[in-house]
Amino acid sequence: MSAAASPPCETEASTTSRLPSRSARGWALALLALGAAGAGIPSPLYPAYQAQLGFSDATLTVIYAVYPLVSVPAVFLLGPLGDRLSPRRVMRGGILVAAAGSVALALAASTGWLIAGRVAYGLALAVITGAGVAVATSGADKVRAGLVSAAVFILGTGLGPVLGGALTRFGPGPGVAPFGVAVVLLGVVFLGLRTVRDPAPGPVTVEEAPGGGTGMTGTVRRALVVAAVNGFLGWAVVGLFLGLISSVAERFLGLRDPLAAGGLAAALLVCSTLTVPAVTRLGPRRAQLVGLVALAVSLVVLAPGVNSLVAVLIACVVAGLANGLLYSGATTVVATTAPPGRASGTAAAVYSAFFLGAGLPALLVGLLTIALPLDAALSTIAVGTLVLTALMIVVEVNTREQ
Repeated sequence: MSAAASPPCETEASTTSRLPSRSARGWALALLALGAAGAGIPSPLYPAYQAQLGFSDATLTVIYAVYPLVSVPAVFLLGPLGDRLSPRRVMRGGILVAAAGSVALALAASTGWLIAGRVAYGLALAVITGAGVAVATSGADKVRAGLVSAAVFILGTGLGPVLGGALTRFGPGPGVAPFGVAVVLLGVVFLGLRTVRDPAPGPVTVEEAPGGGTGMTGTVRRALVVAAVNGFLGWAVVGLFLGLISSVAERFLGLRDPLAAGGLAAALLVCSTLTVPAVTRLGPRRAQLVGLVALAVSLVVLAPGVNSLVAVLIACVVAGLANGLLYSGATTVVATTAPPGRASGTAAAVYSAFFLGAGLPALLVGLLTIALPLDAALSTIAVGTLVLTALMIVVEVNTREQ
């Protein structure tokens, strides 16, 4: 071979030189945390919005429903933009949409403003997620990057309800202070991303699938599907708490302070972060299996115990621990198996299942309250989720035995 001949693949040095810098990964992580926090701020504020604007429980269900109804298809469709456009510009575009949603939710004078704000946040996270996750997990150590990304997203989701509950009393309306802070922080990240240079262009080596082409192998695709379903289940139970904890705390537990409801939601997500490091010891597959078992335990406690503070607290803690294992295990699978050049699209597809899990169960509870009391509706969805969790435990056990 002559000295001028080009090797069939890139050298490690040239590949590494095109990876986003540590600064880029840091700002991407900050954006993921802030986007997740902004989406969670309204969780403890719904009763206050309802009291101020005088809308019914059915309208509240609609307001809550628009977020998953918008975010899930939007993540699937808009998330891959980071593979085709500048990731920095995609993330900054998502910030602008999130800021618009924050303003609408801060100044909400009618239910239309609330709906518009939730739609904007659904679109913003859809744009941010694909590019943000791809940049944040682009380091050489994919496992560590995936775990850090998972922990940051969980903490951001937990920060939102605390921010909403703690600051709502300081403004003329429920969302003025918390979403005002969110707009300022979004501006900081927007400016920070201005200093981040996009990865240098160059050829990308993509692993060929059997028979040629650059698609995923069947094994990789199956691992991603299982990860998506497991992550869906983990976020489904988290979504039940985030969407309904303020109503449950006020109606059944006698906790009327928005900060108390926000604290319960945050406690669940803090517990989620505690089990994230365990994935490095268990491995992503075993972590997901253990997470499914813990999730089943939490649902067994929650289903009959909506009216008990002790039962709700136990279910909250165990569900948080379970979600940490499920979500971090799933994101590690995404970080380590996504084909080069399709990182944003792969992350977006899997995260669409996570967002669906975070929104769908609470939406179904809202629909069931048309015919059932809130506690009965919540117990019904908990039982249904338990059945699906049991099915995935069987799938995971059979997979490990093969």
